[in-house]
Amino acid sequence: MTRKQKRNIRKEVTDTIIKALEAGVAPWVKPWKSANGGLPQKQDTGQSYRGVNVILLMLAGMAFASNEWYTFKQAQTRGGQVRKGEKGTMVVFWKMLTKTETDDAGEEVERKIPMLRHFMVFNRDQIDGLAEVEVEEVPDFERHEAAEATIKETGAKIKYGTNAAFYQPITDSIGMPSREWFNNPETFYSTSFHELVHWTGSADRLDRNHKGSFGSEDYAFEELVAEIGSAFLCAEHRIDGQLQHPNYIASWIKGLKDDVNAIFSASKLAQDAADLIQEGA
Repeated sequence: MTRKQKRNIRKEVTDTIIKALEAGVAPWVKPWKSANGGLPQKQDTGQSYRGVNVILLMLAGMAFASNEWYTFKQAQTRGGQVRKGEKGTMVVFWKMLTKTETDDAGEEVERKIPMLRHFMVFNRDQIDGLAEVEVEEVPDFERHEAAEATIKETGAKIKYGTNAAFYQPITDSIGMPSREWFNNPETFYSTSFHELVHWTGSADRLDRNHKGSFGSEDYAFEELVAEIGSAFLCAEHRIDGQLQHPNYIASWIKGLKDDVNAIFSASKLAQDAADLIQEGA
């Protein structure tokens, strides 16, 4: 009897995202409007999922109208039943394990080891028997007002009327084309959030690596962080995100194939940036 092979959860997550990118789909962008917008929701706490789980559930959620996710047991507790044949979506979490070791002085010390764990969830649309819920539709002007407030409260220096959207580390300022030059408000806000994520990476904020030259791996990684962070903020405000730099998809695919930890690092940094922006920096 052969020993059961241990699952490589990091590789499974990374492969899922690579597959989407190779198919031309940015899994953090939902390219259409839906009444039940916002971040994917946990049904045990009512809170939103975070980090890489947002990407996994947004990708899986493209097949559904709802953003509500349940474990098999949670569905049953609420009187529902996952339909036969439905496939669950994997979400991950970190569990800290304690290992006792002997240091150089012969003393026993405890070391914390983070272990990646997973479980499966199902979208509301995969479950029968759940009580109907009324979806609150937020008017466009309210979503846009909330996005405007978020941008303003960061205190970032933004100059409008430039020929391109960019963050300039030397002056710690953002350049943005005039809003009337954008095809629609969604593109304006997703671009604004993208540049604000870059802005959070300054040395006196989150201190990310801004030293990569254009076209380098470091530069592409920072663009990935900004893409994901913008998507998180757009979802938070129920604004349809837009892919800002499709020309970097090939670089992202290569980076993810080279390092199974890359998407976890990028999504963690993106979540930190989105949190800082939401907090008013």
